[in-house]
Amino acid sequence: MFKKYSGKPSKQRKRHFNAPLHKKHSLMSSHLATSLRNKVDARSLPLRKGDKVRIMRGDFKDHEGEITKVDLKAIKVYVDGAVVEKADGTKIEYPIHPSNLEIIDIDRKDEMRDKAIGRKGE
Repeated sequence: MFKKYSGKPSKQRKRHFNAPLHKKHSLMSSHLATSLRNKVDARSLPLRKGDKVRIMRGDFKDHEGEITKVDLKAIKVYVDGAVVEKADGTKIEYPIHPSNLEIIDIDRKDEMRDKAIGRKGE
């Protein structure tokens, strides 16, 4: 016998937030800018610290900056310059979901990233 698929929203949310880290890695993907799509020969790539991105949705729409932190557990990304001022005057970085970002420039300092891009293009 096989497990019956449940489309119940609460169960889908549970699977999403309780997913193991290797599955959350694929959720951290974002679209590539059209200029990069032709070079890399891929539509999307997982986000990494150091990538330059453009925010496409929300309060910081059209803001461009470098990724300073990637929170795999919460499925959120922190972009340089996307900062909110709290009531007491302190500034904190605003967490952004990867689906609301577009990759403008890829950080290619790591050879593992080049291998991943090569596999994606095949």
